[in-house]
Amino acid sequence: MEKKVLRFDNNQSIKFSTIPVWIDYIFHSNGDIDKKHFAVIGLKEVELEVHVIHPISQFIMDNWKNKQFNTQRKHANNVVQFLNYLVDNRRKLDIFSLSNLQVNHGTEYLNHLALKGVKRSTVKDVERTLTQFYYWLMKIEVVPLVSENVFEKKETHLGMYFESPFKPLYPSKSIREIEHTLPVSYIPLLLEVAIAVAKPIALGFYFQVFGGIRVSEVVNLNRTQVARRIGEGDFILKLQNQNFRTDLREHSSVKKIRTQRVLEINDWGHSLFKDHINLYKPTDGTHALFVNRDGKALSQRSYRQYFQKVKDSFIALLENHGDSEQKLLAKHLKHMKWSTHIGRGTFTNMVAEEAENPYEIAHLRGDSNINSSLTYMVSTERIHKKIEDKFSNMHEVYLPKLITRNE
Repeated sequence: MEKKVLRFDNNQSIKFSTIPVWIDYIFHSNGDIDKKHFAVIGLKEVELEVHVIHPISQFIMDNWKNKQFNTQRKHANNVVQFLNYLVDNRRKLDIFSLSNLQVNHGTEYLNHLALKGVKRSTVKDVERTLTQFYYWLMKIEVVPLVSENVFEKKETHLGMYFESPFKPLYPSKSIREIEHTLPVSYIPLLLEVAIAVAKPIALGFYFQVFGGIRVSEVVNLNRTQVARRIGEGDFILKLQNQNFRTDLREHSSVKKIRTQRVLEINDWGHSLFKDHINLYKPTDGTHALFVNRDGKALSQRSYRQYFQKVKDSFIALLENHGDSEQKLLAKHLKHMKWSTHIGRGTFTNMVAEEAENPYEIAHLRGDSNINSSLTYMVSTERIHKKIEDKFSNMHEVYLPKLITRNE
């Protein structure tokens, strides 16, 4: 790597960035060629809005080319933010090229993150990336001043890793102000708000609340991967990666390929599903279950934007029309951080209240091997019945004054 491309002193308006790219990739097990999502590091000329892929992207390829896109992106983002810190503070740090990089620059950056209020686990995660980054720069002889002795090898049952050369002051451990669950009595109201202000994702949020699936798994569903069980009418979802939107930078992946059960409660799911498939039909050839207004597969970002409308409307209802208890909940929800994942958290909480052991919870959340979980089918029916009973009389009695219903 030529050292001249690593200089950043002559141009005041440059920024590093993470760039997602799709390329044809040979899978050596069978010789097939398919598209694979890679995260690379780019350099942007801010005034001209021009991006180029930087040779330093080789660091990501050398270490994580066979890993999932999200893993590559995490490490690329860590490096990009560090490089931008160096660019923004090059005079203060007296660094105008990566060949001037010192261990103390990494330590100062990690301390900078801590002072910004970044949580402890994130600082440690960035530190692991920077440790590998420094070692890689040394191996390709870009950073000649760092001795290999600085990087002490450690062996664990998980493999070999390098001890960090940095000595940052880690932020103290603290509880994050994130809400993971909602009171069960408010779930029907939240679903009704979703139908009113964000109908394209109402079914998806139902799947999250009564099946515990993630938003990335919702947007990966196609119309043929939703089946229903005879009897209780539960949904059976086949979750797998689809790569519907290769035109977008984001990549919404299924964390675990599996078959997932979503509970049918009071026929709500059936009604939502029937309305959804009649109203929202893909026109881009993907057969995606969730689509945007143009008929293209819905992106995770768009799903979250819809949910933000649900969140804002839900809080406004509680604030403007609720009693003292409901207004207190609204104040709490405005202060806390919460997003679509609250569906999975609420589902876990409901299941945990009725489960007799951790395996039942893991099975219903999709954390266990679905092929070896037949033992828990009986317990699933028991939990299903108890959750449905909990909601059986709630639909018409929950906070009735908050929503005006049409005949």
